[in-house]
Formats: sequence, C-alpha cells, structure tokens
Amino acid sequence: MNRYLIYILMCVPTVGALAQDYPEKDDNGATIYYKIFSAAPRNNGLCLQDESKNDGKYAYLLAEHETDNKFQEWQFVPGDAPGCYLLRNRATYRYVSTTGDWINSFYAITFATKKAIDNEILFTPIGDGQVTMTYKNGTTTHYMLAGDSGAGPDIFDGTSHYSTNRAWYVFPLGTVPVTAAEAKQGSVTIQAFNRRIVVSGTRDYRVYDIQGREVEADSELLPGIYVVEAEGEVKNVLVR
Repeated sequence: MNRYLIYILMCVPTVGALAQDYPEKDDNGATIYYKIFSAAPRNNGLCLQDESKNDGKYAYLLAEHETDNKFQEWQFVPGDAPGCYLLRNRATYRYVSTTGDWINSFYAITFATKKAIDNEILFTPIGDGQVTMTYKNGTTTHYMLAGDSGAGPDIFDGTSHYSTNRAWYVFPLGTVPVTAAEAKQGSVTIQAFNRRIVVSGTRDYRVYDIQGREVEADSELLPGIYVVEAEGEVKNVLVR
C-alpha cells in the first residue's frame, strides 16, 4: 500500500482569500485542538498525522482517523495576518514548517521546534466546509497537499481545488463526525462554527434567518437561530 505524504506544491498566486477563524482557546482559557482531514474522495477517512519523531524520511503523513490519537490533534496558534495560523501538534509540540526537502519535483514539508512567523499558513474556505492551506513566497502561492508516494501529487487545474488533494476539512475535537466518511461521502453534517454555518457532504443547501429571509450561506452571521435546508434535511442552528 502506498503512503500518502504531505507536500507543498508551487503554483500561481491566488487572489481574494477569505479569513476563517479557528480560536486557540475556549471561553475558559483551555486550548482547543483540531483534526485536519483530507477532502479528496480517495483519501476518505484519512487525517493529518505528525510522524516527525519516528526518525522516518517524512515528517507528516495521512493516517486512518483514531479518536484518541494525539499525533492527529492540532493547536491553531494565531499568526500575524488575518486567517493565518501556525499548526502545532499536541503530541510532539512541534510546528508544521513551510520549509522541507525536495522529493523528485515536489517539496515535502518538515517541522520546526519553535514558533516562527515564516511558518504561518493561510486557511481559505472553498465551500462545504472545505479549506485550502497555503503560504506565500513572494508572489507565488504554495499549497499543502497529499500525494501518493508511488505516483507523487496529481497534476491539477489551478482554478479548482474543491474535493481535490489540496482541499481539507477542519473539525474541533468533539465535532468530528461519528465516522470520518460523513464529511466526504453522502451524509450531510450541519454545524455552526465561529459565526458561520458549515455544511459538509453537499453543495446544495440554503440558510434562512428566523424571519425566513435567505442569507449568504458562507457569510459571517449575527448571533441567533438560523434554519438550514440541505438535501431534504431541515435543521435549526444556533449561531453564538
């Protein structure tokens, strides 16, 4: 079985990136940890895992989701720019680095032991709860993506990232679907997170306020109750 590695791939600049907020602490001051799943259908159920202390060639891999595996749990440390974070692993205390080593034509990322502004990663929503993870080097945008070690990352159309190996799902602990497949295959999950409605499993959904007025599905919302219609399911969602 081939191993899925985590790469940075260089491509053309992106424009119009949107900020998406992942709080570092909850209201009681406790650290919030997150799971990061690949949104590529072929990687169903696989999430980002820190392998940096295993003395292997690759610092990060995709692995089958395990509920109590702290190597799959990530702290989002706010960066200096809107929507940017440093990823710190709960088990190793190491940060994902934007530096790495070349493997054939692709750049496999490594780790950092200290917080550094150069390792900030921008999270950009692309719909249905999916995001891209990128950083800039001058005018060039680099994407974090999963690649098959036997074939390397896919050649891709830089205008479309949805459900590709450049797309990811982020779930705070306690909100991960019962099976990771719910986020990617068929089942619809509806959540409120950071004053946004996050719907996974379909692109066909509508959001209404309590007066029945349709609102922008991807916009930041005022606190209140909203009605979400998705794939025949209707759910009231409280936005705090």
